[in-house]
Amino acid sequence: MTSTRPFEMNDLFKFNNVNLDVLTETYNMPFYLQYMSRWPELFTVAEAPDKSIMGYMLGKSEGTDELWHGHVSAVTVAPMYRRLGLAKELMADLETTSSSVYNAYFVDLFVRASNR
Repeated sequence: MTSTRPFEMNDLFKFNNVNLDVLTETYNMPFYLQYMSRWPELFTVAEAPDKSIMGYMLGKSEGTDELWHGHVSAVTVAPMYRRLGLAKELMADLETTSSSVYNAYFVDLFVRASNR
């Protein structure tokens, strides 16, 4: 059974199975720490029963006035856990949290043309 929970500091040492995939954009440590400190509700992890990380969502809130919104900086799932709907669940959580915690009007996500 999969569970979702807030990303924790120690997860930074446990998510290589997700981040070492060629389809996953990786960032430097200060980037992850900034998101954990500024938007902790929008940084969530999907965890397997054995406590391994199946995937994670990295988001933030930004904009002004009616353009205030949630932004998906990264959503990724480890290769062995793909096609289970985890990214869909992580996205739904970010949409709900963006609206209820940050009063966002919408959520956006940028995708590179090379991302297939």
